[in-house]
Amino acid sequence: MGPRGLVQKLDQLWHKRQSLPRGARLLVAVSGGADSVALLRLLVEINCSRYWNWTLTVAHVSHGIRGRAGAADARFVKTLAAQHHLPHAQKSLRLGASASEATARAARYKALASLALSHQAAGVVLAHHADDQAETLLLRALRGTGIEGLGAMAPQSTRGGLTLWRPLLDVRREDLRTYLRARDQAWCEDETNGADRYTRNRLRRDVLPGLHAINPDAVGALGNLAALARETWEVVGVAAADAWHSAVVAHSPRRVVFARAALRALPPLLCAELLRRAIDDVGGSREIAGFERLQEAVRSVRGRDGGKQLDMGRGVLLRVGREVSVEK
Repeated sequence: MGPRGLVQKLDQLWHKRQSLPRGARLLVAVSGGADSVALLRLLVEINCSRYWNWTLTVAHVSHGIRGRAGAADARFVKTLAAQHHLPHAQKSLRLGASASEATARAARYKALASLALSHQAAGVVLAHHADDQAETLLLRALRGTGIEGLGAMAPQSTRGGLTLWRPLLDVRREDLRTYLRARDQAWCEDETNGADRYTRNRLRRDVLPGLHAINPDAVGALGNLAALARETWEVVGVAAADAWHSAVVAHSPRRVVFARAALRALPPLLCAELLRRAIDDVGGSREIAGFERLQEAVRSVRGRDGGKQLDMGRGVLLRVGREVSVEK
């Protein structure tokens, strides 16, 4: 797809879906890599129509992981913002080279939230695209996720009170690079994108090419699956909320008690979701309530034996008797 075609496609798609709020102050997360540079250029170009009337601020988070290369990226982004006459905001972190992907990601979102607050932005626009979506879905599936996790990344979500927009989830990685080349726009290459210690890199290099050999539109098929999973999970969420009100007999900050008969009457999927929500409510974490552990809990609730106690991890206990309690 040519650069003008991509601009027109996105402008029309964003109109149709109202992907971004008109007239909003938006913080655009720009690392200096091709994806985020393309996002910024596209937003600037589409904003020229005056329909959207965004106020854009370029935000860069320096993790402190890549030393001089990271500093060069920061300078590049600052120059790019100046070239487009946009305000620039930067947050420097000191994570160190040993920081994990999860640690770096959490620190980055926290830094972006701080920048959004200080610049009175409605939220942050991120450059995740269709290939990122496919990789995220595969990564979660391999780690044993459920329906919610298969939804991968939503076009709009909230994290710690911060609104996040991902308007490029329908765009392929190579289309973004084609757009940049046509605009004669440089970008920074992150050498860690080829590091074997990152599972996502191995999926990109070793797994997705094999899937493309089977189905040339494997990325599109995985994106459709993610969208369907999100829609399915919305239905589950509504059903779970209704079931929660009828099944809970006592609720405090550290203890949730269910009527066991009400839980046993639910389909296993809804029973598991109510137990997971209870773990959240008593101060646990969804990370501890993995598939196998939740399945064991559901079997105990639906079984004939009473008086059973299960350790759900991190101090959270499930007690099964005439009633079912989740407590910490």
